[in-house]
Amino acid sequence: MFSGWLRPLILSAVLVALAALVAGLLAGPAAAAAAAYGGAVAVTAAGLLYWRWRRGRHDYHCDAGRHLRSFYRSGLERFFVVVILLAVGFVWLGDHPLALLAGFLVGQMASMLASLTLRERT
Repeated sequence: MFSGWLRPLILSAVLVALAALVAGLLAGPAAAAAAAYGGAVAVTAAGLLYWRWRRGRHDYHCDAGRHLRSFYRSGLERFFVVVILLAVGFVWLGDHPLALLAGFLVGQMASMLASLTLRERT
């Protein structure tokens, strides 16, 4: 139904939404928003990873040096995107930092578990 690389992202987003729902039931709507934002940061990082992986399948590198530079660039991109988005979330949703981090952790675990649904392995 969905493209191979899109399936893990959708599954991760669904798991994050369920975690935000649980946070909302336990701690209120502000905690649910913080957990959803943290999960969205993790899903965004996973989306960048899948985008780079998909792009790298078709854009072959001529030598090992170019491949290694692309690998490092992708890692740094994801790191800085996550740091900036989490910093914005801590400022914007300052009331519930633990819910934000919990949502991020749930999103990371969901993307790791959802990556098992990929049919193409690297």
